[in-house]
Amino acid sequence: MAQAVKKLSAMDAAFLYAETPEMPMHVGSLAYFTLPEGYAGDFYEAFKGVIASRMAQAPMLTWKLEPSPFDLDHPSWVVDEQFDIDRHIFRTSLPAPATAEVAERITGWMHAKLLNRARPLWEFYIFEGLPDRGVIVYNKIHHACIDGGAGAALAQIIYDIEPDGRRSTTPSPRPSPHRPRMSRAPSRRRGRRCSRRTSTSSRSR
Repeated sequence: MAQAVKKLSAMDAAFLYAETPEMPMHVGSLAYFTLPEGYAGDFYEAFKGVIASRMAQAPMLTWKLEPSPFDLDHPSWVVDEQFDIDRHIFRTSLPAPATAEVAERITGWMHAKLLNRARPLWEFYIFEGLPDRGVIVYNKIHHACIDGGAGAALAQIIYDIEPDGRRSTTPSPRPSPHRPRMSRAPSRRRGRRCSRRTSTSSRSR
């Protein structure tokens, strides 16, 4: 049996009950990055490694929903024992012309798709190959597991403001038995400039 974490509050559960295919209840953001000149690494693999190394600081990223028996109460968050980071972070490319405007239109379509409730309710998509060494990171996460304040805290865990990213001192979550352990990110990550357009809502508790 999966390890129970906590029961959803009435407010958080309401976002699940209100969700329909026509009205998704997740929030999302776009982050625009410019890779440094001469960058020869794999941004997708480096980004995935950073997320894997910092997930212990954001344990909700490994939680999934567990309904109550006969739906007599709100669902609970439980640890996903089959968690696989490759089911949450994806590499993709843009059709020509590979511009920010095209990315925004495509992510608009992607944002209309509901998250899979059998897994932790978040996803990242990495768009590579933009002009001038550009990279775009689109993510979405369900409002049942994050609000405005928690979203800001999560962004501080995931992103760095200095060219050389900080190294996590906490262990990564246990890997899926069906996948090899994710390697850690390189000790030095080159800096990136980014501006973010965020389409999130916030609420006070």
